[in-house]
Amino acid sequence: MAFTHEGAIANVQMFCISDMLPYDKERKLIMQKLRNALLALFIAIALTWMPSFTVASAQATEFHPGLQFAIDGWEFLQFQSGDIKPGHPLHVFYDSQRLLYPANPEPCYDFETLKVTAHLISDPQPIDLVSLDCYPSTACDVVDYVKIGDFETPEWIPGELQMFFTGNDGECIDDNYGQLYTFPVY
Repeated sequence: MAFTHEGAIANVQMFCISDMLPYDKERKLIMQKLRNALLALFIAIALTWMPSFTVASAQATEFHPGLQFAIDGWEFLQFQSGDIKPGHPLHVFYDSQRLLYPANPEPCYDFETLKVTAHLISDPQPIDLVSLDCYPSTACDVVDYVKIGDFETPEWIPGELQMFFTGNDGECIDDNYGQLYTFPVY
C-alpha cells in the first residue's frame, strides 16, 4: 500500500473525527450542565429580586408612626415608633387591661363590654379604639385585649401630643396619674 497525500489526509481526518466524537459528547454534557446552572442562578436571582416589584410593603412611600400602650404586671409601659408629624396618620395600639382592676386606681370591671376611647388634648374629637381582630369595623363578636385605632395628627398641634384614655365613656381613666401621656411632634 502506497502512502499518498490524499490517503494521509483521509486517515488524519478519520482519526480526528473519531477522537472528536467522545470529546463532543463530553463537551455537550458540560455545556448542558453549565446552561442548567446558569438557568438556576437566573431563577434564584429573579425570585429574590421580583418581590420588590410585587410586594407593596417593599416599596413604602409613606411611613406611619405608632404608639403602643402596654402593661407588664402592674407597670404601665408606653412606646413610640417613628416620628409623629402634624397632619400625618398615627396608629395607636392599647392593651385594655390597663383600664381594669387592680392595675388601674380608677378601674373598669367588665372586660367583655369594655369600650376604649383615646382623647387628644389638642383635638376635641375622641377616637374609639376597636378590637384588633375587628379592625377597621366596630361590629365584631371578638373581645381582644389589644384595641387599635388610627387618627390623623392635627395640623396645628404644638410641639407635643398629649393624650389619655377612658373606658366605657369615662367610667375608668388611664391618664398617667393625672400627668397625661406626652409624645414629641416633629
